[in-house]
Amino acid sequence: MTTERKVFIGIGLATLIIIVGGTFLTSKQNQHSSKPLMGEIIIDQGTNHVPDGAKVDYNSNPPTSGVHYAKPQPSGIYDKPVPDGNLVHSMEHGAVILWYKSDIPATESAQLKSVFNSVAISKKIMIPRDSLEVPIALTSWGRLLKLQTIDEGQIKAFMETNEGRGPEQAPI
Repeated sequence: MTTERKVFIGIGLATLIIIVGGTFLTSKQNQHSSKPLMGEIIIDQGTNHVPDGAKVDYNSNPPTSGVHYAKPQPSGIYDKPVPDGNLVHSMEHGAVILWYKSDIPATESAQLKSVFNSVAISKKIMIPRDSLEVPIALTSWGRLLKLQTIDEGQIKAFMETNEGRGPEQAPI
């Protein structure tokens, strides 16, 4: 077999792999976006930016949308509250947030961290909230799920279904 023929066969195989791989990835993304969003629908309060530190009133606790600060909060686990304005911006970019009441027992906090870490998505934040009305809540853009107990199945399903579904597709 000539070198030229080997090159043509190699290019053909590479093209086939790219087409099959692209089709597979597209179908996976469409499956994700075709699932109905989880959680209570909260009226969208808009996507405008306000100066850092500006007082903002949200229509839910924790917030699910609305005016926010210019800098989104990076993904991760936080041990102390951070401004809602940064967290709302992260949700605008498609992040899901796992909130927990600041005074939950350490064993429950550790269990939540384990569940959080087991979800294989990139845009996720876990954070305590002093004013949370329930022990656990999950939010994404325009959606809120309140939980009285740690329900691993519900937490994972919400995070996997709602991640990446904000109005702006950008990194956090």
